[in-house]
Amino acid sequence: MSLYRTWRPRTFADLVGQDAVVRTLTSAIESGKLAHAYLFSGPRGSGKTSAAKILARCINCVAGPTAMPDNTCENCLAILAGTALDVLEIDAASNRGIDEIRALREAVKFAPATMRMKVYIVDEAHMLTKEGANAFLKTLEEPPPHAVFILATTEPEKLPVTILSRCQRYAFRRIAVPVMIDKMKEIASSENIAADDEALKAIAYRADGGLRDALTMLEQLAAFSAGQTATTEMLDLAFGATGREFAATLMDAIAAGDATAALGAVEAASDAGADLTVLTRSLIAGFRHLLVAKVDAALLATDLAPEDAQRAVRQAAGMSQAMVLRALRIFGEALSLGRSGGNARLELETALLRFIMASEDPTLDALGARLSILEERLGAAAAPEPTPAAGTRKPVERPVERPAEKPAVKPAEKPAESAEPLDASPLSLQKVKAAWQSIRSKIESERQPLRAPLSRAAIEALESNAVVLRLPDSWSAESLRGHTKIIEAAIADVLGVPLKVTLRVDSNSGRSKSPEPASVTESGLVSAADDPDALFDYANERIR
Repeated sequence: MSLYRTWRPRTFADLVGQDAVVRTLTSAIESGKLAHAYLFSGPRGSGKTSAAKILARCINCVAGPTAMPDNTCENCLAILAGTALDVLEIDAASNRGIDEIRALREAVKFAPATMRMKVYIVDEAHMLTKEGANAFLKTLEEPPPHAVFILATTEPEKLPVTILSRCQRYAFRRIAVPVMIDKMKEIASSENIAADDEALKAIAYRADGGLRDALTMLEQLAAFSAGQTATTEMLDLAFGATGREFAATLMDAIAAGDATAALGAVEAASDAGADLTVLTRSLIAGFRHLLVAKVDAALLATDLAPEDAQRAVRQAAGMSQAMVLRALRIFGEALSLGRSGGNARLELETALLRFIMASEDPTLDALGARLSILEERLGAAAAPEPTPAAGTRKPVERPVERPAEKPAVKPAEKPAESAEPLDASPLSLQKVKAAWQSIRSKIESERQPLRAPLSRAAIEALESNAVVLRLPDSWSAESLRGHTKIIEAAIADVLGVPLKVTLRVDSNSGRSKSPEPASVTESGLVSAADDPDALFDYANERIR
């Protein structure tokens, strides 16, 4: 028998990682306040079906209803063996139509054959058809007093709200990595399976919160190792490399600023047959852990083993928040480009070099990141006193007996007064140019076809409440003219200031000088947004 079946929980005390659910159900049983319908939702392998069967035994145990079924009486043994006539487990994936629900509705009217109550466990409840769910509503709302329904699903959002409102809902959580490791150690010891701690940790990460998946992999690994101590190398051979170890190596290389080691890790991952798209995703998850560590390291306890959480805290201490956010943006773009048909390895290597060699990156995005880091360092070193608010004066300490020195205070107050215009109008052409790369990335993530014309656009001027984009030809301007609202929305999101967009075509691009029509500005640029008809006439004149 499979490990996950052998070690299926038999009491609520054996249910791993679901303390809140266990506490509530135990209290309800002990107080005699059982509901007629329950909905157990959560990720796969988190114990939903096991909890439903435990609840069925709690209800029908000869010594019950009790929160601790003895699992030795006739009723408990029948439920454990799956032969109980009054406890029916229904697979909604194969019994999802209106005819099956009608049959269930007719059968539920009859009293239990041998047990205290009839219990219907409906697994994968979200697979019910719309008609089947509607036929189920009345029975679920007002079942006979001898019936209890337990619905289990991984996707509760797919169920109609009319069903959700008739059930008590219990959310099963992903099982934390440390809890899963401890449980696997217990099972491996009992089943005489030799596996080192690193292998168990790697299984826990692969299982992604599902203990059933973890036990299935542990059983397969034990068969693969053939009596030897199972290691992570054997796990990779049996299931293929996931990229987690390569991602850890990459994180160490990035933290050390070693571009050579980073490229070597990518080479090793590629030679090992690892999916580089998955590796990029693992790298993004690693930087997400660094960001969480900067906010609250305690939040990593669920997602990481203790030693991995400590390493994330150490790495986060060596990076500023601006660096972590830039890494998430760069590697997120690399993942998107790799998925959309690009070369996943090339995109990953380019992203690594852009981040590690930020001082040599000529893009405005890299310049903005370097300025942010410099500002953080200067702010931490200087820690100046807060500037007085506009219109207020900072109190100046001076002896009372020397009122004659009062006029000398005015020069000291000038820096605060001179700083007031900067606070009143912080937006500048340089700031808009520095943010242009981020604005482009946001637009291109929503409209990929705009990537080509946006790459040819440049910020020319900032005129009152409008940004002027210079384009080399009318084709590029026409490509962007119908999407100015998207560009304006991206500018507002990045800069926090609503600005209009004006498109201008460079009249000197690819043309010789000639008499210019009235729509050509003094700078030699034709306004495509303000006077498109003049631009069209001007182009025709050029063709002639």
